[in-house]
Amino acid sequence: MGFVKRDLKKIKSITFETMLNLLKGLINFDGKLIDPKTPVAAITNRSLRYGDGLFETMFWTGTEIYNLGFHLDRLFKGLAVLKFELGTAGFSREFITQEIRNLCELNAPRLKARVRLNVFREDGSGLLPLKNRPQYLIESTDFPEFNPAPLRLTIFEGEKKYPGILSNLKTNNYLLNLLSLQYAREKGFDDALLFNSRGNVCEASTSNLFMVQKGILFTPSLSQGCVEGTKRRELLEALPGLGFQVEETIITRDMIFEMEEIFLTNAIRGIRSVICIDNTYYTRDLTNRIARLMKAIPE
Repeated sequence: MGFVKRDLKKIKSITFETMLNLLKGLINFDGKLIDPKTPVAAITNRSLRYGDGLFETMFWTGTEIYNLGFHLDRLFKGLAVLKFELGTAGFSREFITQEIRNLCELNAPRLKARVRLNVFREDGSGLLPLKNRPQYLIESTDFPEFNPAPLRLTIFEGEKKYPGILSNLKTNNYLLNLLSLQYAREKGFDDALLFNSRGNVCEASTSNLFMVQKGILFTPSLSQGCVEGTKRRELLEALPGLGFQVEETIITRDMIFEMEEIFLTNAIRGIRSVICIDNTYYTRDLTNRIARLMKAIPE
């Protein structure tokens, strides 16, 4: 917490009210507390140039990051895949946890918040990095208002997702998800389903998905290229103990129109029921029951 103390010393002479207003909305850029309007990306920023990095979007309950361990598991798995050098940089699970907590306790003490952690490789203009030291940016913002309305989905055909070593991670290249979400909104839908290069269901633009048929829950396996979502993992670990049968599997295009219920999951919105995919409509009884049982979801 040393960097917080140093920054607070700079503003100790101003009034308490002014200090609170100044602290609200600060970001943490590589250990420095700064105003979010402060430019942080140089022309040699590798995230800007090449998408060279990862991000995590997390839910701050007011006292802790929900499913923090799952987020860190995915993050550090990705950092290993991208060959970041962590040891000499001092970038550990304990270190980044404390940095996140420090910012949240300044910006949103006892309030819910949406937290975004972006980790990218140290600046360098060439394709081959000169160093592999991680830099990071942490933001905490107001938690979005909850909308209980069920979602209307469509199918995105413009591009496929290719299963592979990067597909389960949240990399800084999120173009496919952005394109599919933009397509859905242009067509009057809330979200869109993505398919992989094999023609099977992968995920939605912003979420993982679960489908229900005859009381059994199905979700695309990681081998199908979906992001390894933290809420997805929570449900996979918790639901069998609550008496539900859950299968990670291959879901074909035809299967989605045979399902009884469909719901989406992500770290910020928790469980969201789906009322339709294009002109096919679904019930929501089991989805609502699961949402009630998993009462710890963000609301």
